[in-house]
Amino acid sequence: MPRHSGVWKHFTPAVKDGRDTFMCNYCFKTHAKNATKMQMHLDKCKEYCLASQQSPGSDRSSSASIPVPSSSYLPSATPGGQFLIDSVDQGSQTYADECLARAVYATSSPLSLTDNVYWRRFFGVLRPAYCPPTKQALSSHLLDCEFDRVQSQVTETIGKADCVSIVCSGWSHAQETGTINYIVSTPLPLFYKCTQIKEHANTSTVIAKELKDIISEVGPQKVFAIVTDDAPDMKAAWAIVEEAFPHISAIGCTATGVKGLFEEMVSQPSMKGLCRRAEQVVSYVRERKTLAETLSHWQTTKMRTNNNAAASGTTLVMNSGSDWTGVVNMFNSLLKGQSTLQEMAVSPTLDIEASVRSTLQDAAFWKGVSSSRNLLYLVGNYIDYMKREDAVLSSVVEMFSQLRYHIGASLSGSVLHGAEQKAIMASLDRCQEFCVRPVHAAAYMLDPKHVGQQTLSGEQINSAYYVISNLSHHLNLDEGKVLASFARFSAKQGLWKGAGIWSSCQHVSPSTWWKGLCSSEPLSAVASAILQIPPTTGACERLWHRLDSIKTRTGLSADRAQRLTALQANLKVLEPSDCDFTPPMDTEEDVKGVDVKGSFESGTQ
Repeated sequence: MPRHSGVWKHFTPAVKDGRDTFMCNYCFKTHAKNATKMQMHLDKCKEYCLASQQSPGSDRSSSASIPVPSSSYLPSATPGGQFLIDSVDQGSQTYADECLARAVYATSSPLSLTDNVYWRRFFGVLRPAYCPPTKQALSSHLLDCEFDRVQSQVTETIGKADCVSIVCSGWSHAQETGTINYIVSTPLPLFYKCTQIKEHANTSTVIAKELKDIISEVGPQKVFAIVTDDAPDMKAAWAIVEEAFPHISAIGCTATGVKGLFEEMVSQPSMKGLCRRAEQVVSYVRERKTLAETLSHWQTTKMRTNNNAAASGTTLVMNSGSDWTGVVNMFNSLLKGQSTLQEMAVSPTLDIEASVRSTLQDAAFWKGVSSSRNLLYLVGNYIDYMKREDAVLSSVVEMFSQLRYHIGASLSGSVLHGAEQKAIMASLDRCQEFCVRPVHAAAYMLDPKHVGQQTLSGEQINSAYYVISNLSHHLNLDEGKVLASFARFSAKQGLWKGAGIWSSCQHVSPSTWWKGLCSSEPLSAVASAILQIPPTTGACERLWHRLDSIKTRTGLSADRAQRLTALQANLKVLEPSDCDFTPPMDTEEDVKGVDVKGSFESGTQ
């Protein structure tokens, strides 16, 4: 039997321009009488593919059966005129759509991926009868189904956790309506919900109610902290939550607090004046091709003279203003080309404006750039340090101790004068008050990496004891036994007498150390709960950045963009379960019909 004999039933004889032709029953295109070309047409015909999926199979389920021509990348035709038929029943089609959608969401792939001809060709090689979902399907019902599935998994994960924290940020007085993202840290940062709040006189009360509702939903007994940004309404909500749940500590995002300190520094008149002069120089040189090329050429020549084979010319960088690195990068680029810029300023062959020439020859300007770069880099580095995913609550106390010391040492040589220096130190005090609370002192004292280091004041130590005692009562533990356990831990006695247990803390997180090696001690439950509290709202900030990116790339509505953002964030941290990858087998016939060697079935037309 001819190899493509089955193709004729999909075409209707027709006459066009006096010639005998055959018209496709699905897209109505006409072809000459050529079985091979007609088969190739069916392989590409979208209407045929859709119709095949909806046609009833032998088991009355929706299926697609597509004759597959012999090709170098497909199984070869069987002897005796047989060829391969690929079929996709409705259950397999649905399951494949779900798996593909999940892969697209988890990898932040574009929703239009399945519209790309090369991807569609690839799917056709794997499974010719399978038609991947469209962008519209990926952004609508498939997105909703996967969101509901993952949120159910989030709820299950939270239910199994013994210690969680509520992290939230997003409210701003700059908007009439604020969007607040809520994340539950288990310590995995799991997106929980997103709410819209309209600004009014009692915004802090509304936010506090949202937080209390979430705490009640999650389980008050397992919530030990809320972490928020520095919005006034957020901070006002702290007292309301702590009054309702005395065992819960409300803390501020450390990265946000230090960022506020950085912004206070660059807003001082002396620093602003220095930045204006620096921006004038950078802008002037960059906008004049002759000066920019001279700077690059002279700098390259000078570096090669010093036997630097990989030398490259200096490029001045403008202050982008996007984050703390903008002004620091600008200062860095100036300092990198300082000597060359100063040589250019005295060159009689270069036409440079008098004010710019004066700035380049001003020693006080360069001293200010250098000292300010060092000071701002110091503070900015702490912002990035606290934004890291592995940042821990116990490091906040030590960080502020170091920050206070370094700022105090750096201010004397900076461009900031006496009144401005006092303003900076006052800002540092406010920042520390916002970022460091009794639970931070308790975390510092309970972190095995800090045992034996005395940097806490007597007041901080007493506040740490109060937190430990308070949580002991909340967890129904004997306070006396817990404090006795803490005494042995601090003195390195009993369980903590050997050196091995202390060296092990360098290789695991503090909470894991307490849970894994010290679970027999009464203090373990308290310590592991405190040390799982995140020090920042970094997870929420990353969610906001991802949301902005998704809105820009996809053009989705605000609600769908938020769903996709939450989905991507949760899929990133949740381990896939075995049930996610079990193909649907509803009936005994389905099980018997599975071809373990592959997706292709052999048949005869």
